[in-house]
Amino acid sequence: MWKNDNFFIGTLAALALSIVASFLIIFTAPWFYRMFSEFQPQNKIILLALVPSILLMRYYMRKLRFEKAGMGTVAVTFLFVILYFLFLDGKPVNIFFLNV
Repeated sequence: MWKNDNFFIGTLAALALSIVASFLIIFTAPWFYRMFSEFQPQNKIILLALVPSILLMRYYMRKLRFEKAGMGTVAVTFLFVILYFLFLDGKPVNIFFLNV
């Protein structure tokens, strides 16, 4: 990762990791989920996309002691959680649209 203590570096890194993890989960979760259940996965499983940004936040805060970059990852994670609860939690929308 970048060795700069910059809010925008942390924000961009967390945003990139969250987007990649989200697409990976959206496209692979139905396939993995069907191995164990005959139902479609619920929207709650998209919260697993937060794990890489939380690990990045821990890396920035504890290992490198980059407070500003860590705050950028906190902001992206917090925004992702708020968007989940506003648009997906308890709604009839299913983000897993692929029938693999």
